[in-house]
Amino acid sequence: MKAAVLRGPRDLAVLEIPRWALAPDMVMLAVRACGICGSDLRYYVGENPWALHTLGREVPNPPNIVLGHEFAGQVVEVGSRADPKLLGKRVGALAYTTCGTCAFCRTGRENLCPNTIHMGHGAGWGTLPFFPGAMAEYCPVWSRQCYELPERMSWEEAALLDPLQVAVHAVELSGLRPGASFAVFGLGPIGLCAIQVARAYGALFTAGTDVYAAPLAMARSVGANLALDAREGEPAKAILGATDGMGVDVLVDTIGSPSSLRDGLTALAKSGTLVNLAVHGGEYSFDGLSLGSERSIRTSSNSLFSDYGKAIRLVASGAVNLTVMVTHRFPLDDVPRAFGLLLEKERHAAVKALIAPG
Repeated sequence: MKAAVLRGPRDLAVLEIPRWALAPDMVMLAVRACGICGSDLRYYVGENPWALHTLGREVPNPPNIVLGHEFAGQVVEVGSRADPKLLGKRVGALAYTTCGTCAFCRTGRENLCPNTIHMGHGAGWGTLPFFPGAMAEYCPVWSRQCYELPERMSWEEAALLDPLQVAVHAVELSGLRPGASFAVFGLGPIGLCAIQVARAYGALFTAGTDVYAAPLAMARSVGANLALDAREGEPAKAILGATDGMGVDVLVDTIGSPSSLRDGLTALAKSGTLVNLAVHGGEYSFDGLSLGSERSIRTSSNSLFSDYGKAIRLVASGAVNLTVMVTHRFPLDDVPRAFGLLLEKERHAAVKALIAPG
């Protein structure tokens, strides 16, 4: 079968590789749609964002990762201990599973399990000639992590449930309440999802910032009250001005830079919560007074299993529009070109690219 294999940093090629053997508790999907995530770009350049977010340390990537963890497809084979009713079904796939026995799994924090096995990341598999992922014609996935799709949900929408569930987790972690004000720094796919989740959860004011026009227009189209070009002014001042000097109750930072942290704290209301979604190494500095008045900083890592079902319901109800962010579509053979385009996203007005292996 064909697959997009990351052989090493900046060494991505579409190759013919053996189809993976199917474990008893897994099913095989013919992949119909797969998103390229911002984390895929970080893997491409040699980072390991999963380890940074989940383990809190840098871990080198193994060679020969088949990238892709945002995916949906049709079940074409069922393992001996998998649900036989899934054969032939259209499913969305939750891309990771955990040990179920560690202290994190036993206390409802499976997103922090150090024994996670993850599609498209190389995490938890041990040593393999090729690590499973969904930028391929076929991809295995655990039967228990498959969700039958609503009849009207498209393949593309289903593939984008992964970034939506990450946004759901971040918004729920913030403790956002109905009537709250909300902002997000960085209007990539997760940022665009977060604005819509916040609105669905009752936020009355939503704002977003970015540095080029395409995502700002998308944010306005999904209901953001304020969409700011961060290059044309000071985002924190603009948010304070739009909220009568109060600031926002919740701010999600998908950038994670020292300056975005400082600006986020400045724009945060008293007793507000800043949720960081992009952990990087290095030292950060900010004025300790910006944490006064019960302001808090949290980090959000991945998502919980239950967030995937919530994501399906948000899309099925019409509360969230996922396809609004899709700017480019590629066949599997063009995955390397797609990565090159996304690494120069402003030049190409790119926000989200999808791969259609079929």
